[in-house]
Amino acid sequence: MLLFPSASAENYVTFSSTLPDLPELSVCLWLRVEASHVGTLLSYATDDNDNQLVLYGRNSSSSSSASSSPSLHRRLPVSSILDARWHHLCVVWSSIQGRFWYYSDRRLTSSGSNFRKGWEIPGGGSVVLGQEQDTVGGGFDPTEGFAGQVAGFKVWNRVLSPSEVVGVAEGRGVPRGVVLGMEDIEEVHGEVQQVACECLEHCL
Repeated sequence: MLLFPSASAENYVTFSSTLPDLPELSVCLWLRVEASHVGTLLSYATDDNDNQLVLYGRNSSSSSSASSSPSLHRRLPVSSILDARWHHLCVVWSSIQGRFWYYSDRRLTSSGSNFRKGWEIPGGGSVVLGQEQDTVGGGFDPTEGFAGQVAGFKVWNRVLSPSEVVGVAEGRGVPRGVVLGMEDIEEVHGEVQQVACECLEHCL
């Protein structure tokens, strides 16, 4: 489990692996936040675009955004998770279908169509947890930093089915297609700590 004690430009996590080209993906993780400011959970930057993929949480009256470019994003409800309890989240997207799905605590909370159909997330970029990249691997802004706890972070190269999302949340194995996870962490920076994980599948 990763503990981000405060939102800071120095507090972030980098990975030894990158992402492949992705016409589809699923991102799932456990999340615990106590404040209205969630900040940047995940950012993926390439030389061509420092906002290839961004998962960013705004204040409690707003929402989380899953951004695939500076001009195209989707706002996803997060006010229900700002309660200092553990929550399981999955963001799923398919370029082939042009659709996205957002699951919170095993339930489909939001979905949409006509979103980046035919587009592909290019591989070979920089993946960072806890900060938004304005340049590849850097350009951090403390106001965009994440504060809270993260566990069970994984990225798949395909669309997880609703039953697979439930299975992941309940700790019933890991579906095929994982391309990045906690085991690929290269370094924790600043005051971020790797600590023993709770039995999260019983939190729901």
